[in-house]
Formats: sequence, structure tokens, C-alpha cells
Amino acid sequence: MPATLSRATLAGLFVLALATSGFARGQFWDFLGYTQVDGGQDHGRIQVTRHSGLFHTIQLRVSGDAIFFDRLIVHFSNGTSKEFMVSGRISSEGKYYVMDLPGDDRVLESVELRYYKEAWGHIPRVSLYGVHSEALDH
Repeated sequence: MPATLSRATLAGLFVLALATSGFARGQFWDFLGYTQVDGGQDHGRIQVTRHSGLFHTIQLRVSGDAIFFDRLIVHFSNGTSKEFMVSGRISSEGKYYVMDLPGDDRVLESVELRYYKEAWGHIPRVSLYGVHSEALDH
């Protein structure tokens, strides 16, 4: 019984350490929106549903079948945009695409997705997350 208790205690401490280190770095991902990918199109758009605050890093997560992305275009509320070349496949097996937004943090409006059409068995869903820049909001 003591060996089981020790393992459970160690596992709990390990999880607590991971959660604390994530909090210290401010790496909490806020959900910003999603879209279902249409196999008949080669592009899509995620409209950002959270317009409050500034974000310095964004992340794409794919569920369903993998998607081969060509590029992404991030649109900001001030009318500017930034293009990111991806040229790679993003799958739902824990592979995410993370982008640091250059320059000053800006309010996100939408993210335009450019990808290659494929015959997907399961319609992919692309979700957008961001790391909030609280220090810059004040």
C-alpha cells in the first residue's frame, strides 16, 4: 500500500509542477474560433470570436483528417495582415502549428487558411488558439 501511495503522490506532484510552470510562463491558450474544412475548396477562414485583448502567439489545431497547408494569412483589426508560409501537413496526432506574431501585439480579426484539396474520410476541423498578452492590454 505505501508504494501505491508514493506513486500517486509523485504523480500528483509532477502534474502540479507542470501546471505551475505553465502558469508562470503565461502559456495558457485561449480559444479564438474554428472552421470545418470543405473538401471542395482550397481555402477557408476562421473568424476570431474573441476580439478583446491582444495576442502575441497563435496556434492551429486540427481534428479529423490531416490537412496539408500551403500558407496562412492573419488579418488584424487595424486593417493589416501577415502571411505565414506553412508548406506542411498538420494532423490531429498532437502536431500543432504555432506562430509568433511579429512586432507589436495586435487584435486579431481572422485567419485565412490556404490548403490543398483532398478527399478526406472525416471532415477536418481547424481550431485557433492564442496566447493573451495581458501585460500589454493595460
